[in-house]
Amino acid sequence: MSNNTTIHDNFIRSVLANKKMARDYFKNYLPVFVSKRLNFATLTQLTDTYLSDNLRKSMSDIVYSCRRKDGKGSVKVSLLIEHKSYPDKYTSIQIGGYIFSALQKQAQNKEPLSLVIPVLLYHGKEKWQYRTLANLFEIPDEDWKRYLPDFEYIYNDLGTLTDAQVKTLNNKFLTASFLALKHGFEKEWIESNAVQLLVLAAEGPKILQKGFIIYLYSRGRLKKNILNSLPESIKKNVMNTLDIYIEKGRKEGMEKGMEKGIEKGMEKGMEKKSFEVVENLITELGLSDKQAARIAEVPEAFVKKIRTTLRKKK
Repeated sequence: MSNNTTIHDNFIRSVLANKKMARDYFKNYLPVFVSKRLNFATLTQLTDTYLSDNLRKSMSDIVYSCRRKDGKGSVKVSLLIEHKSYPDKYTSIQIGGYIFSALQKQAQNKEPLSLVIPVLLYHGKEKWQYRTLANLFEIPDEDWKRYLPDFEYIYNDLGTLTDAQVKTLNNKFLTASFLALKHGFEKEWIESNAVQLLVLAAEGPKILQKGFIIYLYSRGRLKKNILNSLPESIKKNVMNTLDIYIEKGRKEGMEKGMEKGIEKGMEKGMEKKSFEVVENLITELGLSDKQAARIAEVPEAFVKKIRTTLRKKK
């Protein structure tokens, strides 16, 4: 994943790994016939992931288990977060691989097989067309379709929702998070609406607020006029979070700079020492380039360069 993708990925995962946020998300965005059959009081996050190494390059997953209201077993609701920056018509194949990987893992663990409901959350800039596996095939005869491992998945594209629709969420922190994600590529929008978003986010858990502030800062700079427009209690939290975040970044930058400086110093020191060794091998012992390179454990080109330098000094 690119650094930009990692920023989105870490933020979404931190939000939806929170049980309350996940519950409110599922209640709002799962189809009614699914949500009304689930007992959300039993929602439990599972530590396992069903992603293969290949899928992990473009997706991340958060898996929850939830009991059915009728008491007849549970289902696993898997939230897949798609981070491609372009529409991919073959995503349904990836999701198919994910479903069968999940079922295979359950079988290996000798668990009763549980229905896996994949939810694809997308917040990219370009429009994405929903396709099932069957949509990818041109099959003239319906009888052939019986051999297709077809399935549906729940597709949630934030880009197709209006801001007003996002604001109907009954969770203010989730509303702020999804608006920030929806407009995550629009720096001017983020800066113009930062005050509104920060006020909404202040309703969420403290630990998630810090992640939200940092994500918002990464999408559009929070300038002084924005910070001064905030209520004092919110302003203090935002300022403290940013101070710690920026100071940490400075320290990490300084440490990296020092490491590079030390490495360069060591390289120069080693090069100077090697120069002296090779010089002695050439002038005192009269060794050939090949012999000197072997004994000093340096490239032969390095020895030739030193020999040329010594000749110029004469």
